[in-house]
Amino acid sequence: MIPKVRRKPYSREVRLKTHRTRQLASCIRCHTQRIRCDPNPEDETHPCLTCLNSHPRTRYLGCLRYKISESVLFRTGVGPYTFYQHHPMTGPKYGDFMLQTSRKWVDNKVHVLEITQDIQSVCRLEVRQFEPPEEIDAVDLKGRSMYHIPWAIADADKATNAFKEFLDKSLVPYLGTLLDESDQIVWEVFHSAISFAFSKDKPVEVLQKALRLWVACRFIEGKWRCCGADKLGAGELKNPFRSPDWISPPPYIDYQYASIIMHRILRPLRLEVLRTLQKLIEENNSNNWYTIFLVTFVLLHNYERGVAFQRAFSAKREAPVSNIPFSHDFNWKSKDAQHMAKLDQQQVDLLTWLSNIARQKGMIWIEPTRQAVNPFGKENVGSWHVQVRQGPVPFDTKLAWNTSTFRSEQDYIFEVTTSQNLEVATALNKFLDLGLDGHEISPQNFQLPTLGESLRQHAQEVHSGRGFVTIRGIDFDLYSREDGILVFLGLASYIGEKRAKQDDQGNMLMHIRDAKSSAISQSDRPTRFSNRASTFHTDPFPDILGLLAKSCAAKGGNHIIASSLSIYNAIAAVRPDILEVLARPDWPFDSPGGLIERTMRPILFYHGGHAIFNYAREPLIGLDNVPRSSGFPTLTRYQREALDFLEATAHANQLVLQNLPGDLTFINNHGLLHSREAFEDEPEKSRYLVRLWLKNDALAWKLPRVLREGNERLFEDNEVEEQWNIVPLPRLTFTVAERLSS
Repeated sequence: MIPKVRRKPYSREVRLKTHRTRQLASCIRCHTQRIRCDPNPEDETHPCLTCLNSHPRTRYLGCLRYKISESVLFRTGVGPYTFYQHHPMTGPKYGDFMLQTSRKWVDNKVHVLEITQDIQSVCRLEVRQFEPPEEIDAVDLKGRSMYHIPWAIADADKATNAFKEFLDKSLVPYLGTLLDESDQIVWEVFHSAISFAFSKDKPVEVLQKALRLWVACRFIEGKWRCCGADKLGAGELKNPFRSPDWISPPPYIDYQYASIIMHRILRPLRLEVLRTLQKLIEENNSNNWYTIFLVTFVLLHNYERGVAFQRAFSAKREAPVSNIPFSHDFNWKSKDAQHMAKLDQQQVDLLTWLSNIARQKGMIWIEPTRQAVNPFGKENVGSWHVQVRQGPVPFDTKLAWNTSTFRSEQDYIFEVTTSQNLEVATALNKFLDLGLDGHEISPQNFQLPTLGESLRQHAQEVHSGRGFVTIRGIDFDLYSREDGILVFLGLASYIGEKRAKQDDQGNMLMHIRDAKSSAISQSDRPTRFSNRASTFHTDPFPDILGLLAKSCAAKGGNHIIASSLSIYNAIAAVRPDILEVLARPDWPFDSPGGLIERTMRPILFYHGGHAIFNYAREPLIGLDNVPRSSGFPTLTRYQREALDFLEATAHANQLVLQNLPGDLTFINNHGLLHSREAFEDEPEKSRYLVRLWLKNDALAWKLPRVLREGNERLFEDNEVEEQWNIVPLPRLTFTVAERLSS
């Protein structure tokens, strides 16, 4: 047996080093490896001697005396205002806002205040009225009186439980709504994190908590509004940063629930997540690597979103900004610069040179300005995406046209010549000789030597130019019903080679005309089977609308279109708050059918350099005698105002396209809104259109996730069987799904 040998006492020098290391705390790497961390005697703030003497392959890693569990992941207070600290109903901790005693309550009556961020769920808080102090100058950051509406949360514990319950219900909706694929890295990693965290085989609790923390941080960034019947008179106080119909919660309650979320929900989550993360890292177990990666990614993304929100917040309120090095007007030779940093002339010259280079390269040292705020308001709902993106104001492209842009209709009508009509007839005969089915028709087997090249140029115009074209002069009287449809398909294939199903029955063609045999009133029918005028709208998700005018009405019935960019520019100039409302993800699109799903999403998107409107009124508000699904949210007053303002602006920028029999009109569904005039038919003159939904893979716009998924359902991913309904059937009745569609 080997006898134990006692360790000799450390020398005084080693003991002093050990004592100093304990005072400073070991750096993270030495602590993780459980080795002695020797401070640098030249400068204790520099990397320790142990790290400096480590292997060259690991020496580049930072030497940090900072624990992961000390990280601050969100803002932690509500502001150093005196009434937060001295009001008799404020708790013992700074900014805590927890009510202590009942002797300041007016009575024992408890009311329920319902608040929401318009992402599916509603949070219900019990509140009571209190006796306000006489502090006239007590105002919140929005300039509203703190005590004009003297209501407060009645029980902090119950409110905490209410927010925890709200968080449980909101986890998936918030993640699904606030994240999109504009940043594919974030989108893919979060998808993996959600699947990994809630795996049935082995759920990962720390990752679940990290995702909960991410969502809870959006609670203190996003806008809340009162949504229940009892709003406590909060509408009396107008929020200068919201639309007139927006009813923000009373200021005192606003700061109470912010404090509850920060101190009672986020703080415990933060400690649990960071301590577990620290432990996993110190265990140095390869089985934990992916968990560590995902948790770290979620936390860093949360921090990035927080920085973007605070930047947008300060810009929106025009916060005073002091000296920002490298900003466009910062002068390194000024007194302010000398006060900020003691620099000699050589250093000033170097920094001035660096500033000029940075500005030329468009680098990121820019002070917050009002223009830096995303006009779509995404940062105000926790920013569906962390980037604060800015759309051009105004848009200035060929697509941003108005009525005065065109000298005459010849600017957008292409007249087919006699020789090109012969090309069409020849192409049809050759296609028929091949013995192929109609759905197989394409530019490769419907060849048009000269007309085909013109059609390809018009496809470019539809996608990258003004967004529409009318092809006139095809002599459809030469063809039978079936052959006429083949000609339509062949010509349309040059604009978009893919065709989509247009309803739950799989119909590839939509026959649009007044259903005269139906006894259902005009106002209760789908617009396409009535003779009434339509409101402006887009079709659900197709890229291109192809419309063949088989015949025209005796009176009216013309196409009407309006440029989305012109509409956007006009609204941005007079009511930018309307754009914010339209871009929020809380618009309830009802659809009882299967091909088009019921969803909550925005009307307005900014993606790939385009402003895209996608909506129709019927799924949002129903028809007079056709209610939407019970339990599905109805539009708020401010949403109705935004929808009506959008309609009026489209009318002010509209272009009427005069229809003739045989006209082919192709419309970019993502770049234009369309509607139609009311019409009157006569026995020999009745309005009859055939519609195709088209897609050109080579020219198609990149779409935001929600629109792209809908687009893929139409063109690719669905189980509905194709039906080629060449001959229209008489329509007597209509499904609810048809009535609530465009």
